Amino acid sequence: MKKFGSNWSNSNKHYGKSGSSYEDPQSNYRYQRTQKSEEALTPQVPRPEQIISSSPMAMAVDFKMYVDQACRAAEEFVNIYYETMDKRRHALVRLYLDKATLIWNGNVVTGLEALANFFEMLPSSEFQINMLDCQPVHEQATQYQTTVLVVTSGVVKFDGNKQHFFNQNFLLTAQSTPNSTVWKIASDCFRFQDWASI
Repeated sequence: MKKFGSNWSNSNKHYGKSGSSYEDPQSNYRYQRTQKSEEALTPQVPRPEQIISSSPMAMAVDFKMYVDQACRAAEEFVNIYYETMDKRRHALVRLYLDKATLIWNGNVVTGLEALANFFEMLPSSEFQINMLDCQPVHEQATQYQTTVLVVTSGVVKFDGNKQHFFNQNFLLTAQSTPNSTVWKIASDCFRFQDWASI
């Protein structure tokens, strides 16, 4: 697990504008703005079936590269998600699959329309992420759908009130389009760690 300070998301990143996307020169993924989905995250992460190796050592190196790239994509996703939650919440549903499920402190919300209504009812927020962990989910467990588990924790203030500790985990799935791979949230679980004091 990595532990990050309050401004971890901007450290050592210099984004160069290239057309309608923002590229991180240290990795192989891009954040692409389109008319349909301004939050489309399109990491160029190789799928396991694309990794062909002849020896166990080479397979281990290839898998480590796959994990590292997936985790870099997850980092970028987390930056986009919490910035959108704090500043452009009306656009947040664009990061979810049509039938995605959110569990917010035990309350289940399913589908884009219900998610949009739920996010609209939440008060304004200020999220600070202190920890991020991610790992690919084995494709046999997800019917060969490329999936990444992302776990975050930190503190949040709603309407400038007392801050609360929280943890949140996402299951992101790769949705292939003719030109790219877009990561979407299939499942999202948010919970206050100090919920009894609310």
